[in-house]
Amino acid sequence: MPPLSLNEIKQRAVKFSKEWADASNEEADAKTFWDEFFVVFGVRRRDLASFEVSVKKLAGDYSYIDLFWKGTLLVEHKSRGKSLEKAESQAFGYIQDLINDDRRSDVPRYVILSDFDKLSLYDLDSPGEPKRTDFHLKDLHKHVHRLSFIAGYQQYALEDQDPINIKAAEILGNLHDALAAGGYKGHDLERFLVRILFCLFAEDTDLFKGDLFRLFVRNRTSADGTDLGTHLAELFEVLDTPKEERHKDLDEAFKDFPYVNGGLFSERLKFAHFSADMREKLLLCTEFDWAQISPAIFGSLFQSVMEPKERRQMGAHYTSERDILKVIRALFLDDLRAEFVKIRGNKPALKKFQAKLAGLTFFDPACGCGNFLVIAYREIRLLELELLKDLLGEEQQVIDITHLSLVDVDAFYGIEMAEWPVRIAEVAMWLMDHQMNRLVSDTFGAYLVRLPLKKSPTIVCGNALTSDWRAVLPPEKCSYILGNPPFVGAKLQSPTQRAEMDVVAAVADNAGLLDYVTGWYFKSARVQ
Repeated sequence: MPPLSLNEIKQRAVKFSKEWADASNEEADAKTFWDEFFVVFGVRRRDLASFEVSVKKLAGDYSYIDLFWKGTLLVEHKSRGKSLEKAESQAFGYIQDLINDDRRSDVPRYVILSDFDKLSLYDLDSPGEPKRTDFHLKDLHKHVHRLSFIAGYQQYALEDQDPINIKAAEILGNLHDALAAGGYKGHDLERFLVRILFCLFAEDTDLFKGDLFRLFVRNRTSADGTDLGTHLAELFEVLDTPKEERHKDLDEAFKDFPYVNGGLFSERLKFAHFSADMREKLLLCTEFDWAQISPAIFGSLFQSVMEPKERRQMGAHYTSERDILKVIRALFLDDLRAEFVKIRGNKPALKKFQAKLAGLTFFDPACGCGNFLVIAYREIRLLELELLKDLLGEEQQVIDITHLSLVDVDAFYGIEMAEWPVRIAEVAMWLMDHQMNRLVSDTFGAYLVRLPLKKSPTIVCGNALTSDWRAVLPPEKCSYILGNPPFVGAKLQSPTQRAEMDVVAAVADNAGLLDYVTGWYFKSARVQ
């Protein structure tokens, strides 16, 4: 049975809240309350959860959980007006008892405390302390998205900025500052650092074998750094050359590096001249575990690197993952996931749905460093992986997974005015692709790697308000437009921005009062 839509769940929640507004007695009403609570989400409680489930305590006696859904939900209920502090103590005590009784697989992700009027929802998978949300029964309809796991919707952790990302920005920023201080600046520095970051990430995610890059820098370059720039330039050329076309007498230090392609290493840059201190800063970068850094934050990472004064305010000038997920879920992800849930177990329908996913295209005409595109790509790949598990069986070992995933980076398009964010967006997409391929490999017990790079996202460097979007992606081939264009109030716009608005918003009355961001809406409407 397909899950209810969130709108239908909200309607049921409003009705449920009114019907139970006066309930007060735990012993008389709690079980019926929870039976009907599950109905709000279109499921039967007894198919998922049980009342009065026993759990063994350390002392050997037993306690009883009010309502328990193994691995998913634990509920502790009190009569109206009773303190929920005792309920909280009991609930988390039960969880510890489950762990002590070697029942870790039964430990739930969610805990709900209630006295009929007040409800407290805990998400134990949130970073740090369990995330707690408190609300009254009358406001249940406002929080059904947090409880939609009951209906079968997958829940996502919305993490705040990880301190490790800030540490990464500082390490890479130190290298940037040292190179810039030495006179290596502008376009060459930006492209150089993007290449370095790719190598660092590739090494820590098995695109490069072992510690190939770190050992190359440490063992094949002099301690004073004088030959490091020359050796890196040679390495970049090797990475841009197919193995069969490389010189037969190529130094052994280069032979194990793969062919990358994709244009990342094709341009010949000026040599970066290193000192001993600058070489040590690069070596420090190689000691950091870059596999922990999500490509989804590469944009903010690099922006903070390029703007040293704001390095410790990373995230102030880009859209957070939390907010990006809000946009893409409402725009397409929730609908796609609901469609997938309806066809689970139906192999012909699953194959057709996978082809649909592979045929979708995404366009961000203000893409910056690509955060929207990177996260959208990740979520579509994760949905496709769930589909493949259902289609093939999660425990099945697949011998050849080369063509298993149909979704690829060439379905993603963007426009960005500055050049270096364009390059960062391209690299971030490739690295996210590699992370997803590793996930597929881990799931099906075979190795999937897309090297050399054969497909690329289309990220165009240009002014989105003056360029022809049709030349980037024809409207009839565009599935979704998304992003977060710049907001600039009418009185704060530069003469150039005002001139752009005069053109794109000419059809509107009082166009001179409009915010700069509305220009993207006019452009979007015009190309439909």
